[in-house]
Parts: sequence; structure tokens; C-alpha cells
Amino acid sequence: MDEVVLYNRFGQAVFRLCDDAFYDYRGQPRGFLVGRTVYDARGQHRGFYVNGVMRDRMGKVVGYTADARVPDLRLPECTIPPVPYKNLPAPEKPVSLPEREFRGGPPVWSIMQLANLLV
Repeated sequence: MDEVVLYNRFGQAVFRLCDDAFYDYRGQPRGFLVGRTVYDARGQHRGFYVNGVMRDRMGKVVGYTADARVPDLRLPECTIPPVPYKNLPAPEKPVSLPEREFRGGPPVWSIMQLANLLV
């Protein structure tokens, strides 16, 4: 299983992407990835995940991976992530979730906090 750590605008680990499911560090499933489109666990479109950068629906930056780069935006140094709890089983991903078109976004931070993106 591939796992990627997602950091917030302060460099703190908030979520993990395990294959196509997002988890918090308590092991709770928080959402799904369909292509580059991010959905919460209820199936609501929440944003995009492109080239290691998590973006809100407007395309503004919400989070990033340790190796991500955003031209003209300084990403803080990543802190050591906490040890995750064992993941609970992810709920069945609805087959009706479409991949939405990502039209890009500005190199600015969103007012949305990463921790609130998938609640």
C-alpha cells in the first residue's frame, strides 16, 4: 500500500493518502481520491490533489506533500508526522463519483484549513 503524508500550511502532518483513501492520524477514513478529484467520506466534492498539492475547489493551496513544489509559493519545512493508529476499513467508495476537471489555481494559500477539508 502506497502512503503519502499531507501537511498543512504550517508544515504539520494532518492526513495520509493510502492508495485512494484519505485517513487522519487516528485511523479514521476521511475521504476519497477519484483521479485528481478529492471527495469527503459523504461523497461531497472538496477539492483537488495535483502533483503532491492539495487544493480547494477554487484551486487555492490547502496542503502539500514533502516533495511538492508550488511556483511562487513558499512551502514550510515539514515536521515529523505522528505515528498513525491502525486504519479502520474505508467505507465503500460510491461508483457515481466523477472526476472533475481541474483548471489550475493561483499560488496562494486558501483560507480553508486542511484539517477542515475532509470533515
